[in-house]
Amino acid sequence: MGTFQFNYQYLILLCTVVSILQGSAIVAKKGGGTYRIINGTRSSIKEFPFLVSVQKFESILPSHICGGAFISSDWILTAAHCLKNRLPMHVLIRVESSYHDQGGTLLPVSQLIMHQEFRTEVDDYDYGLIKLSKTFRRAVPVNLKKGSRRFRSGELCTVMGWGRTASTSLSKQIQKATVPIVSNKICQDTFLETGDEFTSRMLCAGYQKGGTDACEGDSGGPLVCRRMLTGISSWGLGCAEADYYGVYSDVTPIRAWIRNHTGV
Repeated sequence: MGTFQFNYQYLILLCTVVSILQGSAIVAKKGGGTYRIINGTRSSIKEFPFLVSVQKFESILPSHICGGAFISSDWILTAAHCLKNRLPMHVLIRVESSYHDQGGTLLPVSQLIMHQEFRTEVDDYDYGLIKLSKTFRRAVPVNLKKGSRRFRSGELCTVMGWGRTASTSLSKQIQKATVPIVSNKICQDTFLETGDEFTSRMLCAGYQKGGTDACEGDSGGPLVCRRMLTGISSWGLGCAEADYYGVYSDVTPIRAWIRNHTGV
């Protein structure tokens, strides 16, 4: 399938305005705000060739809603909440581009799968799979984390995406940030105080002082540790807030589910 090309500036402007007004399908719990990579740095698709932009296509132009990652030439892993109430015919995947709004190729999809145990009230089992309509031969899949051992607290990982970089600044180019893994005990205690449920399918990453985090627009995107896809950006309390960490869906507990659906 060829690249979708749009050359009319007023259409691009209209699409951007509509996208901002409608908002994205990201989970930003108490504290609200918009999901963005805070205090990250610019990157490119050459550094993360597995990264894709999940886009809705319901009006004039497609617009970015979430990140995702190639796990094979047919399948993309993202967050379940990115797929809620969506139809395959209204979803496109932009690949091979450092920008969510131009370049690369837009690919149609044939199937959207949310984990059958996904619960929106606590964002548990926040795992989603997208099957492309046709195999994309140039796909560069990311390696999925294997084994049951969790990375130790303090392990530095990388999160990436196209979310906002500030409260009013939309990033069109890939941003990346380095964040440390946080122990489950610390996360459980943190969210116990706020009344938010932290389950065994979740992991935390970030800094106690805040300042660097993933946020809306980055949801569904990968958390990569030692070059392995370890987590999927899921939710948090605000963005880059002190004493609150970013929460990711842990890939390890659902490896069998991924394998059953995709063969990966």
